[in-house]
Amino acid sequence: MRRSIRESAILWARQMKKLVRIPLLLFFALAQPLIFLILFSQVFGNLDRLPGFAYDSYLQFLVPSIVALTALNSAFQSGIGMVGDIEDGMLDKFLIAPIKRSSILLGKVFADATRAAAQATVIVLVSLLMGARFATGIGGVAAMVVLAALFGIAWAGLSNIIALRTRNGELTMIVGILITFPVLFLSTAFMPAILLPDWLDTVSAFNPITYIVEALRALVNTGWDWGAIGEALAVTGGLAVVTFTGATMAFRKAIG
Repeated sequence: MRRSIRESAILWARQMKKLVRIPLLLFFALAQPLIFLILFSQVFGNLDRLPGFAYDSYLQFLVPSIVALTALNSAFQSGIGMVGDIEDGMLDKFLIAPIKRSSILLGKVFADATRAAAQATVIVLVSLLMGARFATGIGGVAAMVVLAALFGIAWAGLSNIIALRTRNGELTMIVGILITFPVLFLSTAFMPAILLPDWLDTVSAFNPITYIVEALRALVNTGWDWGAIGEALAVTGGLAVVTFTGATMAFRKAIG
């Protein structure tokens, strides 16, 4: 156990150094959520006048959705990074090194969680500057960052499945975009459930993004809703089991 932790920590540090050395990766991962935060809060700002809209402003409603979007984007960076390690031969070097193969995935998972948490923190800080307020204070903000990081880890498993199956960075990115936007718009990320068409409201109930966004939204707007937080953790845990089982199988097949 101690050996796995030490090896994972070394690989985590390598991923962090790689991120610092290529800050454009972090910038472009944040650019889209920040643009959405600014544009959507302005374009749809008057939606708070609609009957049934129960939030003080559309910005208050939108911030949790953008935090979730940031976690999704961060997760797909994980798969692209995996393809990079395959293409430049780094994965082969890891495999012949005297380290446990499970440590390779664990180090990557910890790095993904750190990146998702850092990006979620930036979104929260920008939203504060734009006038957003958090009903649960600093503790609630910390809980949001943790939830976003955990969800990012679970979603990163899916990203790595695609990366290990395709071994192609461009294809991994394209598939990631094709998945990210439908799952967001088929949830309550951009419109309250009460204002969605009936069929879309039904679909959103089966969408894991809905549970994450609703838990984050409660932390921003109403307070500590332990029921919503518990549902978000349960959905995230179930998703992680599925995606990391698939990622582990894809990893074993990739390394022969």
